[in-house]
Amino acid sequence: MGKTIIVAFIAWVVGAALGILLARATIASYHRRVRALRRELRGEGKKMGTMDKVLILEAVILVVYTVAALVVFWHTGNEPATLTACVFGVCGLENGIMGWIKTNKDKTAEASKTSGSGDAAPVEPPTEREEPQDVGL
Repeated sequence: MGKTIIVAFIAWVVGAALGILLARATIASYHRRVRALRRELRGEGKKMGTMDKVLILEAVILVVYTVAALVVFWHTGNEPATLTACVFGVCGLENGIMGWIKTNKDKTAEASKTSGSGDAAPVEPPTEREEPQDVGL
């Protein structure tokens, strides 16, 4: 009985340490991304897009949910597996749909030679034209 408690405690400590390290790495990555987005937005004067806002919101939700699930697991000893699958499934589905929208938007922009915002880039008329051949008139 004593060995089981020691092994469980060590596993809990290692799992908690790995969770904390993963959370810190994720937060640091998001901080770098947010700083880069802020620099980009300040330089060009653009606003943050809706998809970027949704991605940041999803990241916050997933981090908060993960922490809450760890707290529930710590207090009850049971993981809410169905709820976890649903939360991550919905976020994954949302990200997949947003990726599909972004891909189609980029394909449409490439096909119509626009910048992706719907404004057509100005087309310069050709400067040198060849005269059509005489057809015998």
